[in-house]
Amino acid sequence: MTIFINRKSELKALQDWSKKEKTALITGRRRIGKSRLILEFIKHKKAVYLLAADKGKEYNLRKFSEQISREFNVPGLRFNDFEEMFEFFEETKLEIIVIDEFGYLIKAGVLGEFQRIIDSKLKTKKLILSGSFVSLIESRLLGYKSVLYGRIDLIKRILPLKFSHLFEWFPDLNMEDAVKLYSVSSGIPRYLEFFNAKNTEKEIKEKMFNPDILLFRDTKLLLAEELPEPTRFLLILESISFGKNKVSEISDYTKIKVNQLPYYLNVLKNLRLIKHEKPLFEKKRGVYCIADNYMTFWFKFISPFFEEIESGIKENAINKFEQNFNSFQGKVFEDICKEFLIENKLFYFTKIARWWHKSNEIDFVCVNEKTKQILFAECKWKNKVNAKKIVTELKQKSHNLKWQNKKRKESYTVFAKSFSKKIQEFEGKPVKCYDLKDLEKTLKKKQTKTFSNASLL
Repeated sequence: MTIFINRKSELKALQDWSKKEKTALITGRRRIGKSRLILEFIKHKKAVYLLAADKGKEYNLRKFSEQISREFNVPGLRFNDFEEMFEFFEETKLEIIVIDEFGYLIKAGVLGEFQRIIDSKLKTKKLILSGSFVSLIESRLLGYKSVLYGRIDLIKRILPLKFSHLFEWFPDLNMEDAVKLYSVSSGIPRYLEFFNAKNTEKEIKEKMFNPDILLFRDTKLLLAEELPEPTRFLLILESISFGKNKVSEISDYTKIKVNQLPYYLNVLKNLRLIKHEKPLFEKKRGVYCIADNYMTFWFKFISPFFEEIESGIKENAINKFEQNFNSFQGKVFEDICKEFLIENKLFYFTKIARWWHKSNEIDFVCVNEKTKQILFAECKWKNKVNAKKIVTELKQKSHNLKWQNKKRKESYTVFAKSFSKKIQEFEGKPVKCYDLKDLEKTLKKKQTKTFSNASLL
């Protein structure tokens, strides 16, 4: 079984739920670690874990009957329906019943039966449902028209691990390799299992461009499993990866009518595969971008050469990777820096976002609307960065952000691989400079503190 990292808040939510409620739903995209979380939660509890298959109601009833027959030492059990199965559970000492991949049972048409189970059969036990089909679950299980609407006491969506958690998974990881690893894995636990982080760039070439390994084709698998029209969604994601990030541009590329695109874009947003970004304080204009590092990498480096790689011809793909991977990490580094600022409370803000206007762009801006403080941040995935030059440019660009111009208190933060010289102020305004050594020191110190407090959890 894979290493279990973080998930403290998720475990606490389940623990609190189990004290007073009876039904819970754990959802999230595939490979995210839902099953591992549930197994960790029920490890020392009287529980039964049932994993559904995409083979219809009768097959699953037979499969569950055989498993329960073995586990409870009752030979020959054969339930005719799920209500009968839960009547059996009520006569046992079980505390929790888990049905994983519940989406398969939704497809098999069992929701009416589970409404009756929750209403009248689930008297003394707790029920955890889990599913990877996010769009199916949200429309059929959580929608207000669902027969189970209002019957789920806890709804917990599992998200990828944060960048800082990589140092728990790989205690000897250095900062540069951590950025590389996060750039291709997005913090998805199943993807991290393929790496040992000893020579990360070499491993990326070996794992990501290998047709026999899940990482090579998982974007296609995920879309095919999750979505009814995977080809259309694939085309939309491809267009966004090519910089076609406005609705009109996506429509021109995909040939999907503008008035039809919102449906597809909203589905991708709900799956957290894309996000719609607007400049700080801007209400209307914005752009779409792929929110998942793994998929962004896949569309940039794998998709254009997919058939070649499958045929064993990797040279062109590897050449493009070697030429462009360093610049690719630059955007990921921005997200890492933003996470670092938020996690370590480097600035108390009420809003944080990227900002751009015409040719001017700032990686992210933080504002505290109460104190009128504003922080301009720039992230450079480069060595020997001239901090004074960067802050000078930030100052010039910041004039175009019209917010509390006369009253605001400005400060600057620069992140970089390394600096030729750090500075602490510019024209009387405070400046903070963080290089990779600073980030690594802080993150590993936090990791040590986490481990030292582990016995308190």
